[in-house]
Amino acid sequence: MRLRSYRPQFPFPLELIEYTIDYLHNSPSTLRTCAHVSRAWVAPSRFHLFYRHDTTPTKIGQLLEFLQGSPHIARYIREFHLLVRYSPIPPSFWLQVDAALPHLPGMLTQLRKLVLTGIPFTGLVPDTRAAFRALFALPYLVDVHVTILKGVKLEHFATLLCSPLKRLSLTKSSLKRVRPKPGDIRAIDEEIKAVELQKRSPCHLEYLCSISSPFTRWLLGAQTMIDISTIRTLMALCKSKHREGLMARLIRRLGPSLEDLTIQPPKIEDWGAPFLIYVVIIGFD
Repeated sequence: MRLRSYRPQFPFPLELIEYTIDYLHNSPSTLRTCAHVSRAWVAPSRFHLFYRHDTTPTKIGQLLEFLQGSPHIARYIREFHLLVRYSPIPPSFWLQVDAALPHLPGMLTQLRKLVLTGIPFTGLVPDTRAAFRALFALPYLVDVHVTILKGVKLEHFATLLCSPLKRLSLTKSSLKRVRPKPGDIRAIDEEIKAVELQKRSPCHLEYLCSISSPFTRWLLGAQTMIDISTIRTLMALCKSKHREGLMARLIRRLGPSLEDLTIQPPKIEDWGAPFLIYVVIIGFD
């Protein structure tokens, strides 16, 4: 008499199991349990467990060590958040970033969304700036959210943007807080010239959130890397009623694709009837 090995049979189709695991997206402990149930459950469970990773400059070295030990995990990461909580930033904080960040773009090949908070782009060392350029150039990166943009020139940030980008949020600008040495600024300007010499396709944005007036002016300037005529959703801030001309120019440049327009305070009635009429006319033009 020969004993047969027992294999548990699940009465539900795999599609229903995956739907159930999707429902558990915000329950890491349950997802870890699901990953031990069956081999077929491992991939969908890991997809949700590692979908988003938040880190800080002091912990980015730990992330690199983890991914080097388990390289298969990197393909599950779709969102990468790098947050700087301290200001001013101690120079020691960036030692791990300078050592680890250049290795991450080659691992995070499936990254869809990048969230950066408090990053002093202008003050970074050349290798770290190059690593950020590599992150922004990842083939599937379509969503970038930057809070507290620190730098000297908008071009230092704008040249990071690449053609796959569809969604861009710039929620705060701190261009005057970073004061690097003149030699550092010249070095970055030379890097930008090298980037501009490359043939790059424009970014056809579908979503833009910007409360930075300098960035809005830059968008309306001579730059050609960002196509705003394809924007469907715009969220913008006009800090003063004296800047309604800037907002009107921006809205006029958006084109017929615009579906959702949100203009944050000050109160829109303070801008006067002419601007309101202009917005209505554009909306139905």
